[in-house]
Amino acid sequence: MALHDPEYFKIYQENGRKIAKIKAQAVEFAQTHHNLADIDNYVEQQIRAAGGEPGFQKVPGYKWATCISVNEVMVHGIPKGTIHPGDVVNIDTGMYYHGTTTDTSTTFVVGEANSEQEHFLQVGKKTLKKAIKQAVPGNKIKDISATIQKHIEAAGYNVTRNLTGHGVGKTMHEDPPIPCFTSNDPNLHTKIVPGMVLAIEVMYMAGNWPLRLLEDGWSLATKDGSISAVFEEDVFITPNGPVVLTDGSIAT
Repeated sequence: MALHDPEYFKIYQENGRKIAKIKAQAVEFAQTHHNLADIDNYVEQQIRAAGGEPGFQKVPGYKWATCISVNEVMVHGIPKGTIHPGDVVNIDTGMYYHGTTTDTSTTFVVGEANSEQEHFLQVGKKTLKKAIKQAVPGNKIKDISATIQKHIEAAGYNVTRNLTGHGVGKTMHEDPPIPCFTSNDPNLHTKIVPGMVLAIEVMYMAGNWPLRLLEDGWSLATKDGSISAVFEEDVFITPNGPVVLTDGSIAT
């Protein structure tokens, strides 16, 4: 979608503000409501009250409004079961709103984080901010990927090789793929241009990077049982640089 369509940009900003607020509310709700189905129902209610539809329910075969991944589960955790104080929890959600789709994710600790958990999560948050700064016209996807890999590995952690960030738009998953590491993949040379909307994801673990698929057919967890985290924001590329659409810290 071209940047010169101001209505599209405006609607995308509305979607981003709404889902950012819902994301922040979901984290707060999860601190006192530990049943994952209750959290998922809460998020779905908030999305529909905001005038949207759960974007995840448009993914074939998936019927929930969220993915909630706990501890060693990195992504696609089905919202079933309960969480407990001390758990590292990722809530991933998105909204379809007037032809635009958001996809955003944050990771937190239930209750009070210990120093190791706090450091682990801060590394991911700071890395995402650095990666977003690379999403400027003239750069390439590899500039985002290299930044993620560099800062996560410098902290002694590993990025996933099994998953990527991606473009978003009318649907949840669009080109280009945005890996968390560099390789010989020709997609890494995709130029970043105005009008793109990118779901930039920092996906990493404290241990080794290989993942395993759990019996539910969706959840992907670290093989070695190490904790994992994901931080994801949607970014609209303008001629002047990236505009973060889904940053929960600036939700109003």
